[in-house]
Amino acid sequence: MMERCLCQVKKLNTILFQIQRKRFHTSLQQNVVRPTSVRTLWTSSICNEDNINQNNTTENKFKSVKVLSRPKTRQPVKPISKNVNKNQVCMTYATADHYSFTALIAYASQDVRLNYVDLPREVTNAALFKTNNCSLLRCPGHGFVFFFREGAISFWNISDKGINEIMHLTRKFEEEPYQIHLVSWESEQIDYRFHSNMSKFQKNHFLLCDTNDFQLACAEMYAFSHALVVSVKLAHWEHSLDKLIKSIESLPHELMVGRKLQYRTTESVLQKIGEVFMIRHRLNLQYNLLDVPDVYWDREDLEHLYVKTTEFLNIIRRVKIMNEKLSYCAHMVELVKSHLAEQKSIRIEILIVLLILIEVSSLLLIYFMSELFIPTGIVRNYSLFY
Repeated sequence: MMERCLCQVKKLNTILFQIQRKRFHTSLQQNVVRPTSVRTLWTSSICNEDNINQNNTTENKFKSVKVLSRPKTRQPVKPISKNVNKNQVCMTYATADHYSFTALIAYASQDVRLNYVDLPREVTNAALFKTNNCSLLRCPGHGFVFFFREGAISFWNISDKGINEIMHLTRKFEEEPYQIHLVSWESEQIDYRFHSNMSKFQKNHFLLCDTNDFQLACAEMYAFSHALVVSVKLAHWEHSLDKLIKSIESLPHELMVGRKLQYRTTESVLQKIGEVFMIRHRLNLQYNLLDVPDVYWDREDLEHLYVKTTEFLNIIRRVKIMNEKLSYCAHMVELVKSHLAEQKSIRIEILIVLLILIEVSSLLLIYFMSELFIPTGIVRNYSLFY
């Protein structure tokens, strides 16, 4: 019996040594990682007043710190021109993650104010409708509406009233719709006009050739609208990423001061990991925004229009910034996940230690009872029963 007790005590010493070593490594990592040196990408410091002497200290130079909800990666869009007879307007919105596209096109075709127009057969993600209805037009002439499978609409020369009516038409076909206030906030609008030269993007507006045939003009408008749709969808993902960053921004401070973490369960941490990878999936796999779409591979003229517009909207730079932010968020959430797993393993080891202590105590109690107080036969029967 004494040998059994000694064996249990050796197990107890081994487990206690492992716990102390794990706690030592944890404290060592906390001393190495310095959260105060981490600078988030969405934080920027602003500057000094105009009339500050060079002899002042650096504390006087930096008066305040301004936290931006999103870096200004997009160039400011030119507002709607007051001279509406000269410049018309292209406005683009994203209302949902995607549409039930076939049903939406069939339903829109039943509207007598909209006439379906065939696009090149390579275009599979959009449908075009033309209108001459005065109640829908912003300026005299023709109006065009592009419905994109990705949950976006691009309006050419459509009035505000017409935009509201057409967007109301699409609501029953939206899958994972966006919030209404974000639809109007995260939008793009660019002026366009017609001229006698080749179509191009210049000085914050579209220049369309008025001598092109109708099919080529529609294809060029599609290239411009496609670039605007990419920018609008990216703006919604940027907003989702901002919400994700705000939800985990307290984690570095909690780790630094040693407070209880905001996310204490594995389920909540896995939910945040899912949000990170969902945004990354849409950004890099579902919609590969860093490459030119295949629809332009044999149409260099349309590719040029698309690329020039995306360069103006800073698509590539915005995607790279989002990937950097997502990498930081993924690293932070994985750190919390590993911390929770370590805490769980420590609790299990402590429970094992307590069980071993109970077993050793009971064995010692039986041994001393057999030696001092109780007759041998009774103790032997009791120990066999135990």
